[in-house]
Amino acid sequence: MIRPHREIIGRARATWIAVVLCGLHVLMAASVSRQFSTTFDEIAHVTAGYAYWTAGDMRFQPENGNFPQRWAALPLLIMDLQPFPPDHPAWEVGQVWHLGEDFFYELGNDSARILAAARGMIALLSGALCFTIFCWSRDLFGPAGGLVSVTLAAFSPTLLAHGGLATSDTAAALSFGLATLAWWRVCHRVTLTRIVVAGLAAGLLAVSKFSAVLFAPMAIIMIVARLLRRAPLVAVWRGSTHWVRGGRRVVVLGGVSVVAVLIAWSCIWACYGFRYRPTSNPDHQYYMHTWEMVTLADTPTPRLLADGRNASAQPVNFKPGPLQAIAQFCRSHELFPEAFLHGLLNVDRYSRSRLAFFAGEFRNTGWWTFFPTAFLLKTTGPALLLIFLGTLACSQLRSRRGRWYRLVPLLALFGIYGSTILTSSLSIGHRHMLPLYPVMFIFAGAAALRLIKHRGWMLAMVVVLLGSHVAVSLTTRPYYLAYFNALGGGPENAHKIFVDSSLDWGQDLPSLRDWLTAHRTEQPVFLSYFGYGDPEQEGIDAVRFGDSYFDRRARVVPAKVQGGIYCISATMYQQVYTPTRGAWTLSFEATYAKLRTWVQHFSQRPAGAPITDMQGNPLTSAEVTTRLWNYEALQFGRLCHYLQNRAPDDYVGYSILVYELSDADINLAVNSPLAAVNAAIAARYTDESVPSSDEVPID
Repeated sequence: MIRPHREIIGRARATWIAVVLCGLHVLMAASVSRQFSTTFDEIAHVTAGYAYWTAGDMRFQPENGNFPQRWAALPLLIMDLQPFPPDHPAWEVGQVWHLGEDFFYELGNDSARILAAARGMIALLSGALCFTIFCWSRDLFGPAGGLVSVTLAAFSPTLLAHGGLATSDTAAALSFGLATLAWWRVCHRVTLTRIVVAGLAAGLLAVSKFSAVLFAPMAIIMIVARLLRRAPLVAVWRGSTHWVRGGRRVVVLGGVSVVAVLIAWSCIWACYGFRYRPTSNPDHQYYMHTWEMVTLADTPTPRLLADGRNASAQPVNFKPGPLQAIAQFCRSHELFPEAFLHGLLNVDRYSRSRLAFFAGEFRNTGWWTFFPTAFLLKTTGPALLLIFLGTLACSQLRSRRGRWYRLVPLLALFGIYGSTILTSSLSIGHRHMLPLYPVMFIFAGAAALRLIKHRGWMLAMVVVLLGSHVAVSLTTRPYYLAYFNALGGGPENAHKIFVDSSLDWGQDLPSLRDWLTAHRTEQPVFLSYFGYGDPEQEGIDAVRFGDSYFDRRARVVPAKVQGGIYCISATMYQQVYTPTRGAWTLSFEATYAKLRTWVQHFSQRPAGAPITDMQGNPLTSAEVTTRLWNYEALQFGRLCHYLQNRAPDDYVGYSILVYELSDADINLAVNSPLAAVNAAIAARYTDESVPSSDEVPID
């Protein structure tokens, strides 16, 4: 391996320090659970995992990996919980969100306790990930290199954020690393143990995240790299060591691959109970997303904005491809569990088009700059410098051939996975690049190679950088998910660039409750919340406004808005998932004016009178509901338009923006002519590049 001639610290001592750091990482990730509400995906992950264990029903959330959901729900089996109602309508089509809402909030279960237990299980996986990073870096760059890498990992805001959430991202990062390392090891020394470990690691990856399909080209690259190296292959069989040379290495590694794949295939079946059907109940065979949807037999119905325009700005290819054909073949011959195939196809469907926000733009096909920007802004400055120094150290190693060879597995993982996410349409969250962080932290460990030549000043610099990294992490605590460095203006500016799981995943309801308690006011509180937490259960007394898609409780629509405290989730502020996303256009304004006139007509009609449009034509209940929801959405959109370039009066966990608005502010925002609103916006600008008060974006 790539080790320095002299070690700064002994191997045993470094390992013990790493164990302590990994344990500290687990505690830091898990201990903040009570300070955060249910994030968007957690309710589905935990509910699905519990359904797998207790009902054997694999239809719930099959697209997010069987293993991490089972793993997170494991402690729930020994908790005194109210079970799922057997007659719940969610069983008919595997509606995990509705079942999860009742399981968390309506059955009398302690949702905070459930989350703490599930998050603790994921924190253990995150600790294992940190230790894997240490071991790999230590074997490449010595004990000092391992300590550099594990310190970066243990105090990384990114790993701490997702290591403390009951989702599948940490499991994916861990399993990608384990599978890559295990495969590389078996390519050099073939033993029964290594073959089994490689197969189990690949199987773990397959049931953790469907991006596991990317491991196939990674494995091929590693095999080809090994075959290009002329050194004989060591194979141990029945106590005898054999040196395999020439073309016979192809046969041996081919056989190893077949056996490992069969082991991985068996792992998949084991996670699904060695049963093809997703459930043993013949009455429960339907999925929330139908087979016609996931096989792309049905073209998705276009979503419309409040003014009737198509919400999808970019054309998307929804034609079935090779993956659909292969999955259909496997389904016909029952080669894989049905729920596994359904989850795989579902991931492919939604990876083709996924609405996202980035730096003021909306797209459903992603940006290649999304993940590089997220990495630069959501990684601590000291970590960025150490990654750069480590990569530079690797590039200056003497043995060019040996250097690249020893780094092949890391380069394969980084190259295949990195190039895939760069071209992906899934620009919804920084978390999707989590499997790349171990690679970069391991490369940072190469900075230890420079400590040998320049022990004085280089050692001091590395220690200072590591100390600064730790300090940044500790001062960020507990708001790891909302961490942004100074390059992007810090977390206060983050909502202008990123939202959703990169910043705001619905986690800050407890912090909002505490903020409202600390700032006691008689003013009404309005909340526009993105997430699946329950504000009412968290003790928040607020009028919901503009967030109908995420509000599961019945309420009066449209909300009666007035001056007060407006608490707006960053994702709602950017209106990513509302029918008024994007710039406030003349088309939105015209629709808003028409609906405002109709709402006045609707509210002033005599009691018992039929509901009609302005021409007297009767409206169905569905049409009335759509009009009322669209009117509130347009009201909220106009308010957000009015708040352009107005700094929030405060932030709650950096994911919720707080504005104190007077009655005059609200009247101007939602009732005044658009020219007056634009004039107020323009008055906040100080440079000449701002449009004049009578300008408005045109369709």
